[in-house]
Amino acid sequence: MLSFAFCRGLALVFAGAMATPEAVSAQQHPTPGQQTRPARAHSAEGRPKIGLVLEGGGAMGFAHIGVIEWMEDHHIPVDYVAGTSMGGLVGGLYASGLEPDEIKSFVKGIDWPAVLSGQVPFPALSYRRKEDKLAYPNRLEFGLRHGLVLPSALNSGAAVGLLFDRVMLPYWNLKNFDDLPTPFRCVATELNTGEPHVFQDGSLSQALRATMSIPGMFAPVQHGNEFYSDGGAVDNLPVDVARSMGAQVVISSYLNTGPPTPGSLESLTGVVGSNLSIMVARNEINSLKNSDIVISSDVSKIGTLDFQKNEEVIPLGYKAAELENAELKKYSLNDTEWAAYMAERRSRRRTEIPVPQFVEVYGVGGTQQSDIHVRFLKYVGKPVDTAAMEKTIADLQGTGLYSTINYNLTERDGKVGLLIRPRNKSWGPPFMNLGFPIFANDANNVQLGIAVRATFFNVAGPGSELRLDGTLGQPASLTGELFKPLKAGSRTFVSPHAYLSRQLNPYYEGSQQQEQYKENRNGLGVDLGYIFNSRTELRVGEDVQWFNTHRTIGTDGLQEFSLIPFVSRVRFQYLGQNDVMVPSAGSVVSTTYNYFTKRPNGPGGYSQLTGRLEHFIPVGSKGILVGQVLGGTSFGASNLGLAGLTLGGPLRLSAYARNELLGTDYFLGQVGYLHLLARLNPIFADAIYAGGFYEIGKMYGGNAQTPHTPNDVAAVVVIKTLIGPVTGGLSIGDSDHRKWLISVGRVF
Repeated sequence: MLSFAFCRGLALVFAGAMATPEAVSAQQHPTPGQQTRPARAHSAEGRPKIGLVLEGGGAMGFAHIGVIEWMEDHHIPVDYVAGTSMGGLVGGLYASGLEPDEIKSFVKGIDWPAVLSGQVPFPALSYRRKEDKLAYPNRLEFGLRHGLVLPSALNSGAAVGLLFDRVMLPYWNLKNFDDLPTPFRCVATELNTGEPHVFQDGSLSQALRATMSIPGMFAPVQHGNEFYSDGGAVDNLPVDVARSMGAQVVISSYLNTGPPTPGSLESLTGVVGSNLSIMVARNEINSLKNSDIVISSDVSKIGTLDFQKNEEVIPLGYKAAELENAELKKYSLNDTEWAAYMAERRSRRRTEIPVPQFVEVYGVGGTQQSDIHVRFLKYVGKPVDTAAMEKTIADLQGTGLYSTINYNLTERDGKVGLLIRPRNKSWGPPFMNLGFPIFANDANNVQLGIAVRATFFNVAGPGSELRLDGTLGQPASLTGELFKPLKAGSRTFVSPHAYLSRQLNPYYEGSQQQEQYKENRNGLGVDLGYIFNSRTELRVGEDVQWFNTHRTIGTDGLQEFSLIPFVSRVRFQYLGQNDVMVPSAGSVVSTTYNYFTKRPNGPGGYSQLTGRLEHFIPVGSKGILVGQVLGGTSFGASNLGLAGLTLGGPLRLSAYARNELLGTDYFLGQVGYLHLLARLNPIFADAIYAGGFYEIGKMYGGNAQTPHTPNDVAAVVVIKTLIGPVTGGLSIGDSDHRKWLISVGRVF
């Protein structure tokens, strides 16, 4: 919203007040007959060379596609194309030979929320990065390489870069943008100098990525010591560039956002956005004056981030071009001339992609380079499969080490090879995850906290990780774990660890809390494990644990105990869901077995087994059916007190308070439905869902006040945001149980 190219608000109104009357007239709606327009000249072929200039404007720029479609329908030739930001993207696609229907299909097929969020899809994350996301289900990642450092943008631009790599791959050895079916230029801002940079050669994919690098949203494109961002700050409507290419007639596709809406200047973002818009508009005044025809698309009802409205926006450009019918048709070709023009344009289009004979990895060295090289060797000697290669790239990005990974072709010793260009994250490792867990379902049960995870890589050899976790608030904890593969590349690992934890546990009889206890659970131990794939892990381990409870509220203290048991553990986990915040497909399976050598309130040890199965099924395009089964058993052990198993809390019988049901064995079944209400700004949020759940459970081995078959219904609203899922809801259960809930953090 605050991009130089995107935020325009009061731009033309303010700029018009500063300009001459001629400039005001030109920027409102210039006509070919104005004296400010350059004299028309003609080419040797008997017609003027026509340049099409496309303005930056985010999702509003889809109107340019409609303009191009109208011009092709009416046989208006284009000899040069210049654009900035989204105008650069549309212009680059058209210049590369794509026809309007192909450009429409391209933009329609993009998963815009995924591209704009900048997140690696959850299924592509490595197993340990999946664990990070489950513990910290948000987008807050910081670097610790040079102190506490933020990434250069909310989005590395990896996904949008891959889009350009794919569509521009046939032009892998393009020497100059003049060699495209239509000569092309796009504009970016060089951040070191603040000057415009006009891309006219080199990688076409990287040029498009640079011109669209919206400040704060997409990370700038680095080339050597130069950094390029969105060109809207310096030349949002590059008419001067088209003129320098040789255009004798310039047709500008302009995005008319209209006057500011009532109230838009009453907020901080509105005022800042309008000021930035004015800055952008100042660099457009001369461009508008220097245009022969201005096609002004009314995009006042379209937001700059409404990328999913592309089918709605494209016709606005077609309609705007029709309004300039009389002027545009002066440059129309007859059928014979048009056929010759199109034949020549199509003859320059490249569609063939050679078969790669080798792999070259550029930008990293050592084990990283060899690992990437090995992963891409399977594509040598075969026709290029971009979908498969992008899956391999996604898996690499799932390790969490790379900000972007691009691909192209290259030539060496007369052979064509696959060029892979990874770029390590500049802000880490080490990395830090940050969370703000909040839970409240009663005025007397509010849990606030701050959670931090620091991850250090290769501290004990290749592939090793040191993970440090700390949580302040309720509960409070400090944990350290060293993850070390038995050898480089091995799936088998050893994991020594230590932990301290403190939390307050209520003790209920019926629905009345009788007492409260502070639980201390400290320990150290070691696990031996095996990671089957990016979804599945098995661990076995042995800990020594200091486990005790002390009464803080109440009178009798019957639940107090202090133990130092050895704990043998087996854990299996499968993370097959497609999203960490609100999954719409896939399954989760998790089960843990613990054997404690000592037990409270009796001699000998005891065993506990807990597990859960979750499954998510998409219903149409907006619905999600959720099913969940949880269970636990203490294998006949009794009188365990607070060492037993519990139910209660969000989506664990939501109408009951946390730990309200305490016993030795339990079962919980749940079915629910969530419906997508709206897509939100994909940079700061994603979507909002509403739905309901029915839960029914059974607790065994509890006190005499434990209900027979507790159950409830819950209505919830879930918002996927930058800081994690925010949930609000109300649950009504049996025996007059009612709870509201507000939480920030993991839902499922």
